[in-house]
Amino acid sequence: MLRAERLTKRYRGNPVVDQVTFEVKPGEVVGYLGPNGSGKSTTVKMLTTLLEPSHGQILFNGQPIQVDLNGYKKRLGYVPEESHLYPYLTGTEYLQLVGRLQSITERLLNEKIDAFLRLFSLHPYRHSAISALIRIENTEKCHFQGIEMIQVLRNMGEGGIGENSQ
Repeated sequence: MLRAERLTKRYRGNPVVDQVTFEVKPGEVVGYLGPNGSGKSTTVKMLTTLLEPSHGQILFNGQPIQVDLNGYKKRLGYVPEESHLYPYLTGTEYLQLVGRLQSITERLLNEKIDAFLRLFSLHPYRHSAISALIRIENTEKCHFQGIEMIQVLRNMGEGGIGENSQ
């Protein structure tokens, strides 16, 4: 479970995020909505440890994330607002990057990538640049956008996609 308690971020004394508290339980999908400039990206950057909160804390499974920061980061999946690198990678290269960042062994990683690409009918396009596939009108090929949005591989080391997962 992920819990943000009274998260606050100040710049030059001005609160950009002010006393935000929420909880996300395993399996939940949460939308964080607000107008431009309301602190959504800043909150996410604090949750991903890219920014230090001015006040408040982030708990993972009931403990402050600082207790096991590396363990927290290994469990975290994040899709940035702008992905300057991803369009130049093939689908396979992107999934390898994500898997290696999660310290998944090469053998298991390659098995899971193959299963993932087959699951989404993307195996024939595994050597194509993501940017080339996104611009094609064919909806089957456009499913490659899902690779940027679905961080399935972050859990591959714990079962993830494959024969043993449902």
